Amino acid sequence: MHQHHAPSHETPVAGAAGRHRGPFACMVLALLVAVAPPLGAREWFVSTEGSDSNDGSRERPFRTIGHVLSPANYLVGHGDTVTLRAPPGNRTYNECDVRLRVRLVLRSHPGERAHIHCDIATPETVVVQVDPTASGSRISTLELSGGRVYGVMMQTNWYQGGPASEHGASNVVLEDLLIRDTGRDGIKITPKSDNVTIRRVEIRNTGAAYPPGTPVDAMNADGIDNVNGSGMVVEDSHIHDIATTGLYFKGGAADVLIQRNRIENTGVAGILVGFDTSPEYLDPEVNPGWYESVRGVVRNNLVRNTGYSGIGLYAAKDALVANNTIVDAGRRGHAGLYFGIAFQDREPHAGRPPSVNPRLVNNLVVGSGRCVEIRHSSEMGGLSALDGDPGMDYNAYRNGCSFLDARPGNGDPRLTLPLPFVRWKDQSGSDAHGLSGEFRVDEDGRLLATAAVAGPGVLLDGLEDDITGSLRIGAMTIGAFGAEVQPAPAVAPGIAPTGDGTPATDSAPSGEDARTPAGPGGDEASAAAARGPWGSSLAWVALAAALALLLAGAVTAYLLHRRNVAGWLFSWLRQDWRAPVPEGTTRHLLFCFVDHYEPGWGQPGHERECERVARWQRDLPRLCEGHRDADGRPPVHSFFFPGDEYRPEHIDSLVELCRMGLGEIEIHLHHHDDTEATLRAKLADFADTLASRHDALPRDPVTGQPRWAFIHGDWALDNSHPSGNHCGVDNELTVLREEGCYADFTFPAAPDPCQPRTINRIYRATDDPLKPKSHDTGERVRVGGKSDGDLMIIQGPLGLRWKSRKFGLLPRIENSDIRAVAPPSRDRIDAWVQTGIHVEGRPEWTFVKIHTHGAEDCDMDTLLGAPMDQAYDYLESRYNDGQKWKLHYVSAREMYNIVRAAEDGLAGDPNRCRDYEVPRPGYRAAGKAVSGGAMAEPRAVAL
Repeated sequence: MHQHHAPSHETPVAGAAGRHRGPFACMVLALLVAVAPPLGAREWFVSTEGSDSNDGSRERPFRTIGHVLSPANYLVGHGDTVTLRAPPGNRTYNECDVRLRVRLVLRSHPGERAHIHCDIATPETVVVQVDPTASGSRISTLELSGGRVYGVMMQTNWYQGGPASEHGASNVVLEDLLIRDTGRDGIKITPKSDNVTIRRVEIRNTGAAYPPGTPVDAMNADGIDNVNGSGMVVEDSHIHDIATTGLYFKGGAADVLIQRNRIENTGVAGILVGFDTSPEYLDPEVNPGWYESVRGVVRNNLVRNTGYSGIGLYAAKDALVANNTIVDAGRRGHAGLYFGIAFQDREPHAGRPPSVNPRLVNNLVVGSGRCVEIRHSSEMGGLSALDGDPGMDYNAYRNGCSFLDARPGNGDPRLTLPLPFVRWKDQSGSDAHGLSGEFRVDEDGRLLATAAVAGPGVLLDGLEDDITGSLRIGAMTIGAFGAEVQPAPAVAPGIAPTGDGTPATDSAPSGEDARTPAGPGGDEASAAAARGPWGSSLAWVALAAALALLLAGAVTAYLLHRRNVAGWLFSWLRQDWRAPVPEGTTRHLLFCFVDHYEPGWGQPGHERECERVARWQRDLPRLCEGHRDADGRPPVHSFFFPGDEYRPEHIDSLVELCRMGLGEIEIHLHHHDDTEATLRAKLADFADTLASRHDALPRDPVTGQPRWAFIHGDWALDNSHPSGNHCGVDNELTVLREEGCYADFTFPAAPDPCQPRTINRIYRATDDPLKPKSHDTGERVRVGGKSDGDLMIIQGPLGLRWKSRKFGLLPRIENSDIRAVAPPSRDRIDAWVQTGIHVEGRPEWTFVKIHTHGAEDCDMDTLLGAPMDQAYDYLESRYNDGQKWKLHYVSAREMYNIVRAAEDGLAGDPNRCRDYEVPRPGYRAAGKAVSGGAMAEPRAVAL
């Protein structure tokens, strides 16, 4: 497959004018520089709500980025910072060709995410470009979208045969960016743009300039296209849904490092070490062998779902490809590991060398029809992709794939036919320590526990971590991940876990807690049977017993009705939310404490409210000081603060706890007789206040809208109270979703009549805008399921407490509420865990959400004192041994993120999923206002 070359008008031209400046122009420029007054570095502010007639200060920002960067305005100088503000709902700068001409920092304001969008219909445009004179610049925390050609471009003055002093934009850092929906390449690096660092960048959806249905072979829209830019580093980034190749470095690029990245869903290749470059973009003075890549290193990457090669080498010299995981590569051709040919436009003076001295070790190839291919072409007198040994060893391949060395002079003509691994290994001499087996991975690329073990590999100097950044400990594993493997969801039917992890029958609870109280008269019946035929006195006894049973039944029915149990009792009797967990599997307990936190409860006056908040601010750190989960995290308290009782000083105090890692803040709302419009206004205003004034809510990286979890005051979600009070809005689920709510944490509410009949589940409810209580039922969240519905409902445990009985007979309701009269005893904790709330298909992740009303005076000694301290002690001793159980203290936001990760198929340790979808807020200090923001993404000049 050949590179598509762009028309000449798309080649880099930024330095052309500089190369042809006359002596007079150069003298004038030197004079201006000489007489310019020395100025210190300055920060300039730009806001979509500013004005270009302002002075660019924080208080009076400019309106456009082009204004502050324009040379005609004599504003920015070397070392300055240009900070883009992102007001809520107005964070997008519709500008093209934002151009850095001097060394700058271009960034979003801290805590915000500004968005620069260039309409893709505008010809010959780039979203952001960096001139050689701006070498050393840094671009960070932005979203970039559109651009007819590229998202970000490093310009160059270099040309073949020119002076050695000419170079491209070098030593540039691109970090924490989202680059999306570009016409062609996401990032373009032109010749001699050296030492560009790209880290924590997401690039997605390239190729937007091509009409729908354009064949992949006719497209040219890569994630990162580096042509002769040496020293590039790409790390900790996610490049996905790319029209052609995820990333490549070619044209003689030397000493490039690609590590800890995820490259997924590409139309052509995943990662290419070298490729096929037009000769004019190579530098034969420093690269007389015409190699496309020199000393390139590709390690600890996941490459998944590619059209052609997973990782390919083209005219690569001294390449190292190590500890990568390649999954489902080569859907249309090539192989997981592929050696290709660089034709270099078939120009007679070009070198077209084969790859030489490669080393490919510790790589895991899964799901490819062909694992390895070495190409040969009969064109131009015969060209081979590799000279000598492929340098392959300690790699692992899934059973069933084939191996092909098409070189006619490889020493064994049988190798020119596709071979199975055993014959390839025997006849080629490659992979002497390689493995073939049933290697299977999860969606994250980690090996499943039931798969064959891939390893040990060979130790490599300088390779100490894995794709997650974690240190590799012990024997070297094969693939991108360390030694951890993921459990496979295969279990024997009819077995459910008990609190201690041992199997029990799934049909009903076992032990004392499962016994139905004996009805009156049971012992009398036994005695009567022993005495033989009934006498008349026994008939009266039997009648009395029957009447007693009827009376007991009537009383029970009355109590069930009064306590609103009938609506959910049948669901509880079915116990159909439980699921078995494979024996020997480490289970993970996700423990979340949510608080209907109301300092104004009972209208005690401002002074008493402040005392309540101060008690939490003082005592919560003391309580949490000695407690840690499996991840070294302290308990975390989710404060759902009522918008109808908002006081900024209370939120500021809670923010201090949040900065300590002891809490997070979400939205709680009591409301009555609202309309859709009034409810929207209340939610939007309070969410914006929490996000902007207190930095207590994260914002959507695309829309800038605050994201939050919700608890409904008085339990009446979606107008569900039978009286019609405490809400008034039948389409509340829709309103919540559209205003930024990602999940509801209201329930269980029993014995309140608002309790839905669906219990002990994580599910999505679909709103019926004409009826209340649409969340009464919903679609259960499951691994691989669809994210349908209007709102996710995350429930805590609900059931019956057999060890606490009313009148010594009837069990009380277990509703996971913590109060002084209902402390968190050990038997309650065990009952919560045994309830087994989970995402369907991931039963080893158990979700326990308990709740309280933490600002009520009567309960604080329980919540901040010995009872809760003892509960954390029990959790950490009983459910955190590291073998049967691992304990994770999570916030409501983190619990939602882990649910979403499970739904998307992730397995293993959920600790890494705490920020899976919704990020943690910044929780900046009081008085430092913040506002909304987002991030962004073009293959253009084909070099």
